[in-house]
Amino acid sequence: MGIFKKFYLTLREQGRYPLNQRSSLRAAWDFSVAQVAARLIPGEVCVEFPNDTKLIVPPHMKGASHFIFPGLCEFGDMGFVLHFLRPEDLFTDVGANIGAYTVLAGGAIGCRVVSFEPSAKTFKSLLTNIQVNGFSSRATAYNKAVGREPGTLNFSEGLGTENFVQTGGNGATGNTVEVTSLDHALGQSDPVLMKIDVEGFETEVIAGAASVLKKESLQALIIEKNESGSRYGFDESKLHQTIMSFGFKPFCYSPKTRTIQELPPGMHGNVVYLKNFERARDRVRNAPKFQYKGFSI
Repeated sequence: MGIFKKFYLTLREQGRYPLNQRSSLRAAWDFSVAQVAARLIPGEVCVEFPNDTKLIVPPHMKGASHFIFPGLCEFGDMGFVLHFLRPEDLFTDVGANIGAYTVLAGGAIGCRVVSFEPSAKTFKSLLTNIQVNGFSSRATAYNKAVGREPGTLNFSEGLGTENFVQTGGNGATGNTVEVTSLDHALGQSDPVLMKIDVEGFETEVIAGAASVLKKESLQALIIEKNESGSRYGFDESKLHQTIMSFGFKPFCYSPKTRTIQELPPGMHGNVVYLKNFERARDRVRNAPKFQYKGFSI
């Protein structure tokens, strides 16, 4: 795909963003400004987030512009977090990056959070976002990767939201980071919702989470599926079947209408996996509205 076509399609997608449909041209302009700002502003950018929370975005971070605009960049999945979680719940954020989902759960909703981020530099930003939103007492953050079993591996640095586990097979080496598994790290904890976004390493994360996935408390997963697992030789259709074997089914969520729709097999992008559709439907229907940029959703 040519660069101009890619740029056009990206701008068109911004115009279709659910909170931008009243002014698609303005949305495209704001997105372009955010792209420039993320590259030129010398210091951190403070971004408005739901329910009077904020996200501190580090300067010149690769891939950071979508946190600046549109902000809730994964609107369906982020809206699901805001409508599904309750203050008494435990949320687990695997591949937390600077903490967008962590802030939604721990700051905007007020629940307990366990987060994992292997990049030392990005982990500092995660801690900053936990601290500035005032929920350090409810958050546990690990500067670790998550995989099949405890150990170490190589992890890239300097790629922002695109950092990934590096192997000899993908032609690069990175910093050595500590690895844990969800079964090992969570122990007796009872997560209600987990988000897993690890740039193709999801198969290894799920392989180390059999006990957690069996927990009655765990009702939902948000998993990124974009074929990036192919860099490790992973088959995402097998990952899908593994997740389904624990009683989950794939769905997508529309926050503005609070509707949950089942997805057919083979869908790409982020997928919301649910164990109990009726329970999830009732949860999101009965959730209080969240406030964001003048909208009440």
